[in-house]
Amino acid sequence: MLRKSAILLAANSHFAHHGYRGASLRDIARDAGVSLTLLNHHFGSKFQLLSAVIEAHRKVLDDRASSMRALMSSPAGYTVRDMVVSWVHQGFETAAQTDGEVFLRLVSRVIDDPEEEAVQIVRENLDDGAQIFIDALLRCYPAASRYTAACAYMWFNASLLKFLIGSKRLLRLARSEVPGASAVPLPHPLPSEIHFDPADTTRGAPADLHPPPNGLPVPDGSAAPLAHVDLREADQALLCRFLVAGIEAVMQA
Repeated sequence: MLRKSAILLAANSHFAHHGYRGASLRDIARDAGVSLTLLNHHFGSKFQLLSAVIEAHRKVLDDRASSMRALMSSPAGYTVRDMVVSWVHQGFETAAQTDGEVFLRLVSRVIDDPEEEAVQIVRENLDDGAQIFIDALLRCYPAASRYTAACAYMWFNASLLKFLIGSKRLLRLARSEVPGASAVPLPHPLPSEIHFDPADTTRGAPADLHPPPNGLPVPDGSAAPLAHVDLREADQALLCRFLVAGIEAVMQA
């Protein structure tokens, strides 16, 4: 069991950094401290190994899908912001796990991998969650085409993944490490968005958003400078504003 876990950890890292085509089973075995023969005994092929790595993170994927289904079944309806907040929260939870950020990097590599086997793995393991998000989005924009909703999802998911795996650079830039650079204020207020109400047949009217969490705006309504805010606490609120606005721009284009 320990050897299988070591193989999965090593494979997670190799697929994340080299993609499906570039990852070598021999190199994975070496970094896991096992023989290539033992790796093949447990997993058989690169296809099965990548499938096993994704399966090892199945709870993350299932929790994300479950939270989206819960929104869709809510009698009170939901907004695009509710969808984004749920997805972003799951992303931050995943990134906080021991090998979570590496797994997110793996996902960002394999979802666009042209290898036929990689495409099959994505279709079988990752596309179902994307389809649920698209279904939920179309309820908020019933006049939109599925193609438009799929475009919005692709933009949204790519932006979220890039943010999560590139957060170290974000922190470096945002904390103004260049001497004399000034802090950038937090944007306020939040944008409006579309709300899906199952009891409302005229869906599509704008609705005001609730104030951002974490008490980011200062009491007078102005923006608190980043120098006075822990950026890690502000990340999710800032990111959600950006992603909601982007989805709305795509869906209303």
